[in-house]
Formats: sequence, C-alpha cells, structure tokens
Amino acid sequence: MKEIFIRVAILFFLFQQHLLFAQCPNNNVLTSGNLTPPGVSLSTMQTFLSGQYMLANVVSGANYTISTCSSSAFDSQLTIYNDVTGGFIAYNDDFCGVSSSLSFTPSFCGNVRVLLDKYFCTTGTSSMDVTMTMNTAGAGIPSLTSAQDVQACSGGTTTIGISNNGSGGTLPYVFSWLPITNLSTPTTSSSLATVTATQNYTLTLVDANGCAAHDTVLVTMLPALAVNFGPDTTLCGGPVLLDAGNIGSTYLWSTGASTQTISPSSSGTYSVVVQSPLGCVGSDVINIIINPNPSVSIGPDTSSCSASVILDAGPGYLTYAWSIGGNLQNDTAIITGPVSVIVTDANGCSATDTIIVTLSPAIIVNLGPDIVQCGGPALLNAGNPGSLYFWSNSSSSQTASVNSSGAYNVLVISPAGCSGSDTIVVTINNQPTVNLGPDTSICVASLILDAGNLGSTYLWSTLSTSQTIIASGGTYFVAVTDPSGCTGFDTVVVISNSSPTVSAGLDVTICINQSTTLTATGGVTYVWSTGATIASIIVSPTTSTTYYVTGYDANGCAASALVSVTVLPLTTALFSGSLSGVTETFLNQSTNATSYSWDFGDSSPLNNSANPSYSYSSNGSYTVTLTATGPCGSDTYTMVVIISQVGLQDNDLSNTLSLLPNPNDGNFTLAFDFSTAKDVTVRIIDVSGRVVYQDQQIKIINYKKQIVIESAEPGMYFVQIITADGVVNQKVLVQR
Repeated sequence: MKEIFIRVAILFFLFQQHLLFAQCPNNNVLTSGNLTPPGVSLSTMQTFLSGQYMLANVVSGANYTISTCSSSAFDSQLTIYNDVTGGFIAYNDDFCGVSSSLSFTPSFCGNVRVLLDKYFCTTGTSSMDVTMTMNTAGAGIPSLTSAQDVQACSGGTTTIGISNNGSGGTLPYVFSWLPITNLSTPTTSSSLATVTATQNYTLTLVDANGCAAHDTVLVTMLPALAVNFGPDTTLCGGPVLLDAGNIGSTYLWSTGASTQTISPSSSGTYSVVVQSPLGCVGSDVINIIINPNPSVSIGPDTSSCSASVILDAGPGYLTYAWSIGGNLQNDTAIITGPVSVIVTDANGCSATDTIIVTLSPAIIVNLGPDIVQCGGPALLNAGNPGSLYFWSNSSSSQTASVNSSGAYNVLVISPAGCSGSDTIVVTINNQPTVNLGPDTSICVASLILDAGNLGSTYLWSTLSTSQTIIASGGTYFVAVTDPSGCTGFDTVVVISNSSPTVSAGLDVTICINQSTTLTATGGVTYVWSTGATIASIIVSPTTSTTYYVTGYDANGCAASALVSVTVLPLTTALFSGSLSGVTETFLNQSTNATSYSWDFGDSSPLNNSANPSYSYSSNGSYTVTLTATGPCGSDTYTMVVIISQVGLQDNDLSNTLSLLPNPNDGNFTLAFDFSTAKDVTVRIIDVSGRVVYQDQQIKIINYKKQIVIESAEPGMYFVQIITADGVVNQKVLVQR
C-alpha cells in the first residue's frame, strides 16, 4: 500500500510542480563515444530540466553508469528505455538530499532514452546535473568500406559493392541491399546489377548484436547509343552521306571504314557498329539504291537571225519540262533570253540544262542615194554600231572615207551573226585647183595672173572671163568653174616693186645617204621650200629633188629660184651562173655599176667583162667573186661553182655507166662494164671534198653494187670512177 501511495504522491507533486515551473525544450542530447583505448572512462555531463529526456548512443556490450550529483537537495529518479522499441532497461530513485545512480549494459547498438523526473525539495531549484560514464567499451560497432559509384550502359550489367566487405562489431554479419530491384544477390556485400535506370543502392550490415553499418552506391545509367540511318532509301546520283553520330566513339562499317561518316556512291546494304568511350554499343543497317543521274544538253548558247529557234533535249527521257512551256523532246524559243529544260528518266532522276537564246532582227544597211560631189572625201556610214564591217575597199570600220569615184559595197554582220549589205555609187569630180600664186610684189609694170584649168569658165574680180588677166598692182580674185560644175577660188595681192635677182646656186649631184649645202643669193631674207628661212641649208634627199627658194629684198620684192639635187643610188653587185661541162657562163645582174672585176676562184687573172664565160681546168669547188663599181662606190657578190667534169673520159664508161635511182635517199645501184679487165676505185665525196664511200676492185670487167651512204645528209654528192685511163665523175642527188 505504501509503494502505491508514494507513487501517487509523486505523480501529484509532479503535477503541482508542472503548474509552478515551465519545462525547457528537449534540446540537449547526451551522447557517448567508444572508449579509446578500452578501459579508459569517458564521462559526459549534461544539464537536465524537469521532465526532460536525453538520447544517448550506446554500443552493445559496453557498461554505462548514469548518476545525479551527490549534493542534490531534491528528490530525483532516472529511468532508461530503448529509444527504438521503448523497452525498459533500468531504474533508480533517490530521496531528498540523496544522489541517484544506476548502471546498465545494453545488448544492442543504438540510442537509449534517459528520463529524469524530480521532486524539488529546495524552493527555487529548477535543474540538476546528470553524469553518464562508459565503464567498458564492449564489442564495438561494425563498419563498411565505402564502395565506388559506378556507371553502366542501359541494359548492361555492373557489379556494385565490395566482396567480403565489413569489419568490427560481432560476427556473423547479415547484409541487405535496398532496393533489391535488378540485383542478382541482394543479401551479399556485392551484387551484379542490371541497369535500367539511374539508381541509389544502400547496403546495410547488421552484426550479431544488431549493430548496423550502411553504405550507398550510386549506379548511373549511361544512355544507350542511338544509331539511326533512317529508312532504306533510293536516290539519284551519289554519293550519299551516312552519319553514325555519337562523336568520339569508335566505328566499324561493313565497308571496313572506321570513321563516323562514310559516303557510298554505289547501291548496297551498309551497316555500322558504334562503341562509345564507356563501352556502350549501338548499330544500324540501311539499304541504299543509287540510280545514276541522267545528263541532258540542249547545246551551246545560240543566236539566230530568224524569229524562232528549235531546241532539242534529246530522246530517252520519261518527261520533259521546258521553261518556255513545252513538255516534249523539242520546243521552239520565240523570244530572246535563257531557256532551260528539266528531263526525268524512268527512275525519277532529273537533269537540267540552260542556254541563252538570242533572236536578232535582220540587219538593215542603207548607205543612202548615190553621191555626186566636187572633191573628196565622201563619208559612207553603214550604221549598226558594234557590228563587223567588210567594205569593198577593205575598210573594216562602221564608216568608210572614199576619195575616188566608184561603186562601194559593204557587208555588215551583227554580234548575233545576222548580216545585211548595201551598195552605193560615188562620183567625185575633181575640184579645180586655182592657184594665183602667193601675194607678190613685182618690180615690173604688170603681171600676168593665170587661173589655169583650161576649158573651165572664169570670173575675175575685174569682171574678166578669160583664163588670164594682166595685173599691175592691187588685189585680184577669180572663181573657176570646171565642166563638171565644180568651182575653185583664189585671191592674190600684187604689189608693184622692183624684183631682186635671186639664185639658188648650180644643180648638184650626190650619192644616196650624202648631204649637200644649198645657198641662196640676191635677197635679204629667204624662204626655202623646206620651210627654212636662212640663206644656206643642208639637205639629204633620198631621191632626186628640186628645191625652190624665194628671196626678198629690202623693198619686200620677191623672186624665186630653183635648184635640183640629183641623188645617185649605191652600186649593188649581183650575178647568176649556168654550168655546162667545165664552162660556167655568168649573167651580170648588178645595178648602178660602170665597171666590173671577176675573180673565178682558181688564181687566174681578173676579168673585166660584164658577162664573161669561164672554163675550169680542174675539178673542185670555186668561190667566184664579182666586184661592181659605180659613181657611189663598189659592192661585191660571191657564188660557189662546183666543177666535176674535168678529166679523161673512159669510152667504156661513157657507154655502160648506170646510176639508179637518181635522185635517191642515199641508197642506189652503180653499174658499168669494161671491154678489158681493169683495176678500178669507186669513191663518193660530198661538196666539201670529204670521202663518204670508197671501194677498190682488181682486174674486173663487170661492176655492179648496191651502195648505201650511211647517215647521208641531203645534198649533192660526186661519184668518182678512177682507172688507169682517167677519172669519170657523176653527180648524185640525195633527198630525204
């Protein structure tokens, strides 16, 4: 009855105290650690408030003591519970002024709840100190070595955890993985996992005392390699680009290629296996049909002078689509501009071609009506700028300036190739040339002015209508109209003064390229026909020329004089020759020569004949030199004469000698006969005297051989047949 009464009293007292004092929040946690080393006490003191509980972590098999301070002036009681199961572990109660203490040894690992209830014996006291001491360490807590996180390809497998993992605590261990999805052995420290998603797996180790350790492994699912070529395809032409994607991977194509892309240009089945750097594999297969592209040509750009042009895209296509609207093989272009066609074959493959069609209008060429005019030139214009022009007078420009009468035709070809032509008759009557001479001062009473142009009509300023008038001083004007109606004019001023006596000197003869000095006398100032205004001038004409000079005296009277300079050409030596046997007849073709000297090249005396003939006494090559001399010096000309017919003639050879063919290519047959046996030497020499072939025979009557002149250069060669009776020469001409 007492125990019950006491309990009731205690509960009542706690209730009353609860009304008097507010409890503090449960914010203190009493914890203990493992003894290090075993047997060393670890004490933790915490301050409790009334009605509080504290959590303390304990290890299976360790012994703990929990006590209040010994000088407590109030009643306190301690109760220990299992924080997970709520099971009672130990209890202690004291009385006012006596400390409370209890000891316990847990058989599990985890938290215990330390509950303090107190009756306050001392007014105003609201807390007390509690001490928890680990006396012995016990068996300890097990632990796991942390396993590495892993990656694996979608649908692949990988090992998670560490085989035979775990240490500490009390054996045996019990392992469990959560979740167990896709694990081959979820109750071992390592398991094979099939990867279908990224997943955290937690391994829990529980030892024989129920103490636990935990480790978490993250399994990251790598995305599957996506290799997709798309559907099988049919295309025109090629190549086609196949891209396996997945940059940085390795590739093995059915063609043997190892690149990310290939570009096949022929039909077939193509496949690839792709492996990523992490080992994930993907593949795909595609069937490709590559039809060849057709080709089409409607020809080069074309120009036509007609209103239309027919274009042909060629046969063999399924469809035709012309830019000018047609859908057949042929279409007709009627306007200038680009024309294109698209052709499609039976495979649906297309090709296109485009040309520029230029349709040009016909060329209109109009030179105008026939022309009759006085004097020239007449300007003819064929129009059509930018075209090609072909005039009958060989002009090639748009306009032609003509100075003589005649019919003129022009052909005009436009840039498009169109042509047109026209002809015009031009009659250009010579305009009479009227020259009364320069204004003049005369030193006589009168001067005859002559308008020239016999047969014309005349009208002078004096109203005279004759060809000539007598002027005594003044200004005179004349209009001269010839029979064709063309008119010429001239005016002269005549001043009557005394005329000076002017001389240009004697006529001069010079050689070409020489100069001479002409000197005028009798005047004060002079004007030469060369434009010079000095008394003496130096002239170097290339042809015989007449110079005139006008001299003016102090009164301004003028008189003119003429002087002729005759130019003699240089002497040129030239001749040709004609050979008959041993005699060369020379034909002298020299010009501007008065004497001749011949050197026949054989040390014979010089010959002064104009056209000599000369007979040579020895065979050989002779350089003939002609020296021609004239008023302006000498000139020489040389020619080589080859003599081969000098020598005794063998009558036998004259009748029987045969050399065929001649001319030849260096390969010919030589044959001859003797009436009696003779020693003979056959020798062939070139024009320089070099022996190119030689043959000797003893006591023969008949001779016939095929002769080949090795490496014979084209030219003249001489065949010499030498016997005791003399030498016979025969020419042979080698041609290639």
